[in-house]
Amino acid sequence: MSDDTWVKFEAFAREELGRPLFGGRLELKPETRLEQDLGVTGQDGAEFIENWAKEFHVDVGGFPFRRYFSPEGQALLSSFLGLFSKRLRRVPLVPLTLGMLLEATRRGRWDTAEIEAAAGGHT
Repeated sequence: MSDDTWVKFEAFAREELGRPLFGGRLELKPETRLEQDLGVTGQDGAEFIENWAKEFHVDVGGFPFRRYFSPEGQALLSSFLGLFSKRLRRVPLVPLTLGMLLEATRRGRWDTAEIEAAAGGHT
């Protein structure tokens, strides 16, 4: 992709994410985390990834959604149950950043190990 990949990606993200609840402009940087900073989780996360892959022609076969996104509405229940059983505790999520998606956009495919290594490692 050309050097203006971030500009195109940022415009796409703004369109997909909309405006913040209290107005203003979203603060989007490569280090912005989808779930932790932008609140994109569960089905919304899956839709964001699917739309991104389609828009930028990125092969996302095998994308590990559960590695990066919590199921909607289950975080509180999982936390509560985890107090009583280690077996029921959710594995901590790996932060998925806009920079990681930008890297995959440039490559044209998602490779978890390579993308996370390029982002500073979370493998």
